[in-house]
Amino acid sequence: MSELATTLEAHLSCPSCAKLLTYYDAVNSTHFACPQCHTLFAQTAKGATEKVRQFQDVPRLAPCLPLGSIGTLPDGLLYRVTGYMLRKEKSTPARWQEFMLFNPTAGYAQLSLYEGHWMFIRPTQEEYKGLSGRSGNHRVVLDGDTTFSIYNKYQPQILYATGEFDWNILDDERLTITEFVAPPRMLIEEKAKGRAVEWYRAEHIEPGAVARAFAVPMSRIPFRTGVGAVQPAPGGDSWPALKQFTILLLLLVLVTEMVFGMIRPHRQLLRESFASGPTQSLVLPAPAAAAATATTEKVLVSMPFEVPDSTTSLQVEVRADLDNSWLELPVSLVNEQTGRGFEFTKNIEYYHGYESGESWSEGSVEADALLTRIPAGRYHLNLYPASENNRPVSFTVTVTENPWLPSNLLLLVLGLLLYPGILIYRRQQHEQSRWEQSDYTP
Repeated sequence: MSELATTLEAHLSCPSCAKLLTYYDAVNSTHFACPQCHTLFAQTAKGATEKVRQFQDVPRLAPCLPLGSIGTLPDGLLYRVTGYMLRKEKSTPARWQEFMLFNPTAGYAQLSLYEGHWMFIRPTQEEYKGLSGRSGNHRVVLDGDTTFSIYNKYQPQILYATGEFDWNILDDERLTITEFVAPPRMLIEEKAKGRAVEWYRAEHIEPGAVARAFAVPMSRIPFRTGVGAVQPAPGGDSWPALKQFTILLLLLVLVTEMVFGMIRPHRQLLRESFASGPTQSLVLPAPAAAAATATTEKVLVSMPFEVPDSTTSLQVEVRADLDNSWLELPVSLVNEQTGRGFEFTKNIEYYHGYESGESWSEGSVEADALLTRIPAGRYHLNLYPASENNRPVSFTVTVTENPWLPSNLLLLVLGLLLYPGILIYRRQQHEQSRWEQSDYTP
């Protein structure tokens, strides 16, 4: 603050209304715009003043950053607001505001404001070369490893100004300005006949940061609408880290799944076929006969099988030979040592036909059940099939330990991808909105 506080102020009178104007760059400022009568005038080397233009398009509201106010910008330097311009593109209705900033050591910079979006702009001595596209116009500019894509090309028109300037701002109306973006940064090329090409670097700055820098209440900062040319996409700088972290988590999940698959192997414990019907009263395989507890004439008893200690879950799958019919199958998994049972019921139905020239089908011939926390031991299945009109139905039962359940893995993966997926969608919508403002959509 001390550097700007000690900057000498100078004064001169407006040649139109005699208002005394204060300015801060007594060495370089040559053009001035009066906030009272809206006259742009120049000061000659001999100290005389001459009128250049009378502005007619006077804004209804005063600039949100007052002339003379001081603030710290992203480069860490203190700048004073010394000038203000209202500009537009000659070929479109698009209007924006520019605030001239002055630091005695660093020189001039600008704050650009368009529809509530701010950019901090500084001149650069770098020279950039564009890469030609199909039309022959340069479409991208390379800055190191960063590719800047063409976003806009226009000629400016000065509608209004107030404050001091170190050049004739009306000369800018002869410029052709091309903007290249790589959010949150922009490269700006200014060209005109008879003068060297000039480049500027711009970066996005949040409205709240501008308000804090110049101690201006947020109520005075214009409301932001739409998506700015270099406004960062949702996720900002944290998006690359989030993407890498998500990929690492997915790899960890897959590795964990493989490790558990080796520690707890997937193995078939039973596969047996049965038939139900009015003539089928009881099936008791010899090894399971002593363990059979059936008391009705329709119970079917499977062969016994061992459930080891390493088993965390059992999957019981049923496949029935159904044809326009149904099968109701209550099942009891019985521990032959303790007599404890684990029951469930599966209803299977499958119908198909041909109607109005088209074939149709509904239902399925398969069903499955997952049983967890089954103690180790010797087991068999008691099956109590019931079918439509007691028609004979044959079916196969398969029991598998530690089944691989893609649904669980899928749910976990979907959970991991939920937030990144939402963020990807928001980023895509953000980019689409950004490029809707441009005539050079990629």
